[in-house]
Amino acid sequence: MCGIAGFINTERSRDDAEQLIDRMCQIIRHRGPDDQGTWVGEGVALGMRRLSIIDLAGGHQPIFNEDQSILIVFNGEIYNYRELQKELEERGHRFATNSDTETIVHAYEEYGDDCVKHLRGMFTFAIWDRKRQRLLAARDRFGKKPLNYYWDGQRLIFGSEIKSILEAGIPREINPIALDEYLVYRYVPTPNTLFKDVWKLPAAHILIYENGQISTKRYWELSFAPTCQDDEATAIERTRALLTEAVQVRLMSEVPLGAFLSGGIDSSILVGLMSSMMSQPVKTFSIGFEENEYSELPYARQVAQYFGTDHHEFLVRPDLISVLPQLVWDYDEPFADSSMLPTYYVSKLAREHVTVVLTGDGGDEIFGGYTRYERELVISRIPALLRYLLGYGGMLMPDGMRGKSRLLNLHHDLAARSVGVYKLFPDGSRASMFSSEYSALLRDHDPYERLISEFRTAPHTDITAQLQYVDVRTHLTDDILVKVDKASMLNSLETRAPLLDQCLAEYVSSLPSSIRTRNGVLKYLLKKVAADILPAEILTRRKQGFEVPIKHWFRSDLTDYARDLLDSPRAHQRGIFNPKFIHNLLKAHASTKLVNHGSPIWTLLCLELWFQVYMDKPSIHLEQPVPTQLTSNR
Repeated sequence: MCGIAGFINTERSRDDAEQLIDRMCQIIRHRGPDDQGTWVGEGVALGMRRLSIIDLAGGHQPIFNEDQSILIVFNGEIYNYRELQKELEERGHRFATNSDTETIVHAYEEYGDDCVKHLRGMFTFAIWDRKRQRLLAARDRFGKKPLNYYWDGQRLIFGSEIKSILEAGIPREINPIALDEYLVYRYVPTPNTLFKDVWKLPAAHILIYENGQISTKRYWELSFAPTCQDDEATAIERTRALLTEAVQVRLMSEVPLGAFLSGGIDSSILVGLMSSMMSQPVKTFSIGFEENEYSELPYARQVAQYFGTDHHEFLVRPDLISVLPQLVWDYDEPFADSSMLPTYYVSKLAREHVTVVLTGDGGDEIFGGYTRYERELVISRIPALLRYLLGYGGMLMPDGMRGKSRLLNLHHDLAARSVGVYKLFPDGSRASMFSSEYSALLRDHDPYERLISEFRTAPHTDITAQLQYVDVRTHLTDDILVKVDKASMLNSLETRAPLLDQCLAEYVSSLPSSIRTRNGVLKYLLKKVAADILPAEILTRRKQGFEVPIKHWFRSDLTDYARDLLDSPRAHQRGIFNPKFIHNLLKAHASTKLVNHGSPIWTLLCLELWFQVYMDKPSIHLEQPVPTQLTSNR
């Protein structure tokens, strides 16, 4: 697990290029504290920071092919690299190391750009072909590992994190379209970033630089089309075999390994399978809150006791929000999924004991675990007239009242109802939220169009399958996986997600959705697989999201913190928001429990801190804020 960086810029001298690539790597040293490697050629530089997991002695990068004509920097893990190495050796390739990185170099020699189709794992990499003066960069199928790039028609600058790109001194200009979309989705959707001319390479895409031009291309798709007609018994048997194998290959490590444990079915089944495969008790790590309705610690403890794990846990309290500026620095652009906070702390806790953890990420998207999947099936059966009447009733409810937006959207189609999930701010507030300048700038932009367009590309009409298809392409890639990658790598911790194994996901998604979810039972298939692994209480417990009690915090401990940051001259001088709107939003949330503006306040808070960290600093070079100390509540 590493961080990579590089650039193509023929105008830089060799000395200048060497200094720049060093700075680009140093700024992401948290992603790889064990080693640094760089290479500088004619107008080209590649670099990496390494967190040593496999082939500790021989995995130094960049890694070359036999005649030094091709080199690579790589971030991730390739789980089928031994099989690939054997296959490539039989075709005449000679290996100098036992690292998975070198396998990609020879796969490129053998298969060209299609080498990505032979890789099973999580990755971003950049290959420089010295003979062809050509760059191939790639990102894994689900987007577990990030890759950003800047292109101005002359210079190509790329890196695992945007802060590396900023080291090159690019203009720090705001992308207003990205800002508008952030205020809807709580993240900036791919391919945009909040920096003008800086882009995210989408998941399952390659980027090619050749002859002074760049192009991108998708190489893989998960359509959720029901192409497999296995019966239930066969589906359970095959899914269990694929899941077991997905866990087994992810135990490959030369450093200590453990698991995040929430007490939900996803992480619990992984811990159960790990316990059957490992000779020592699994080290498990859990996070909770003092507010009992948000804390899953009792369930995590139950699972830990059931499997006899070496269990560790930590309580997140409001005062621990002091780490937020550090997280804002880490995430590069505003990111307002509040569970970033507990994800950071559970990663920090785990890193005190292990270097690698397995996580349950992807279980909801692949197996159908979100409550809205079942809710949409129910809505589809409600007569149109009744949906209209319920929607009218929503109009009579106060802004911010729980359930209002859902009722208002009942008479819309599936795509429009899904948009309703993302409506953070009160309906009708868009015109009053922005300053007159920004209102004019965004007058013709519809931030919801991005999500609606994803539904248009869905290859079928099955409601559950459509929702899963869109969630994999949007929420999973841009929220869930970003959150975990950034929070874990800030702590130099590698995370692996067996439920997002390519072979497992391709099979499960090819089944009819009625096998994944059935008769109101979410994750029906996964629960059948887990029936003889997990305690019955875990299998039947009500789903609980990974939520943070920010609505309570902003009415008590953090009221002044939010007001001092958002309703201040410094914030108002940015000229983006109407000060009166901000003032009224904070006041309404603090004065009554009938409305909940906790998420909008958090979203604005993360944005303001981002401005302070990335746009107000006088220096181009960014320095990581001083980390907080963590004491385990084991």
